Amino acid sequence: MNHDAQPAAISNEQWRHAKALQQQLDALLGEVLGAAKLCHKLGSVEESVQQVPALGRVALASSLPLIVRNKKRKEFIGGWLNYQISLAGDGVPLQQDGTPVGAVLHVAHWACEFAFEYDAFVGFPASAWQPWENRGNRLLWWEESESHFGAEWTYTLQLAALDSNEALLAAVVRPALALLQGKPVDEALPADVPGLLRYHDVAVEGGYDLRVSAG
Repeated sequence: MNHDAQPAAISNEQWRHAKALQQQLDALLGEVLGAAKLCHKLGSVEESVQQVPALGRVALASSLPLIVRNKKRKEFIGGWLNYQISLAGDGVPLQQDGTPVGAVLHVAHWACEFAFEYDAFVGFPASAWQPWENRGNRLLWWEESESHFGAEWTYTLQLAALDSNEALLAAVVRPALALLQGKPVDEALPADVPGLLRYHDVAVEGGYDLRVSAG
């Protein structure tokens, strides 16, 4: 993402906060998804860090493998629940006026894990992801999926709104579980989810990009 002004390097305090949030989320997701019996079991969390020259560490991600069993009782990864905390860099989307929205958390069910080193993460401009289905301006949806858990999806939250365990449960854990269970978007991801950002399709040369807005 090219911005007119280069953002300041991420401070140690910001990074420590992001790491603490990652630990909270990993624990909450493991507890709730495990209790829900959504899959046979959860695999070990895989982590990834994005570094940018002059800015240093700008984002981190966790990916939870959802282990399922086939009829022969062979275990395999049926899909991945991923999240990405982007403090700066190309994981931060632009608002409709063209300015960065600030630190965000992306939540996604993909058929693969997030890995910055393999270019598998939420990054902007979004033209490389198209075509997507924009559901209610709050959820990006891809019907074609190799995941055992159906369609792939992504939604985005303002990091500043996720300031407690209850906010994390309401904005990340419960919606993600409901979506993986196949519940309708309006039920799984209601408009009053803390920090939920709205997606807006923007026509660009050769297709579409995305902008976001709050509320």
